[in-house]
Amino acid sequence: MINPQRFDHPAQMQADPQPTTLAVKVYEELRQDIRSGSLAPGQPLRTEWLKTHYQTGVSPLREALARLAAEYFVTAEGKRGFQVSEISETDFDQLVDVRQDLEARALERSIANGNDDWEAEIVASYHKLTRTTPPGLDHEPAGDEERELRHRLFHHALLSACGSRWQMRFLDHLTSHIERYRRIKTPRSGISNKAAREIEEEHRLLMDSTINRNTTEALTILGEHRHRTYSAIKERFAEDRET
Repeated sequence: MINPQRFDHPAQMQADPQPTTLAVKVYEELRQDIRSGSLAPGQPLRTEWLKTHYQTGVSPLREALARLAAEYFVTAEGKRGFQVSEISETDFDQLVDVRQDLEARALERSIANGNDDWEAEIVASYHKLTRTTPPGLDHEPAGDEERELRHRLFHHALLSACGSRWQMRFLDHLTSHIERYRRIKTPRSGISNKAAREIEEEHRLLMDSTINRNTTEALTILGEHRHRTYSAIKERFAEDRET
């Protein structure tokens, strides 16, 4: 069996080689606020407001904004400065199309390549995920952020034996953007208790089928699990068009 290459924490995959400490802090805070929807799509990012809100100076702020622009979380508007990148149904469809293909191939390769350490990482990340409050039931921002982090780590663990660092980097980037769409269009507070339980059960089934090397079943469950989210977001786009 191939000994798979291990990959770093997904949040570390976007890091520049030598960023300044303060710029990293501002970057991470801004990125989280954009992903969560706290900073709305199209919102202007005025320098003075950013300096006050994030308690930083101009240089770290410029460095953070440059990194976020490279990741398409913010866009430059000529002399007007930066704004939070807009969202659109077309953009969402393109993100989903690419992610579906890459994620399915990564899971298939991980099942073929994974070893005991990989299995242990999946089990550990699943356990940590189950120790958080199910989606829709935690209304505290800190608890919601912890849930998001552990959810990303669980799905990252499933794919981490795929053997391609580039594939994992692309998937992490795609996931961050799709997470932004989900949190803006379908906030956790809108998830019913029944749906939350079904989501938790899907995670368990996905773990079991992956560790048992049942590729067909794992791919089917992953597809259904992701389709739940994609469909909910598409429904919200449809509702927005009608209003």
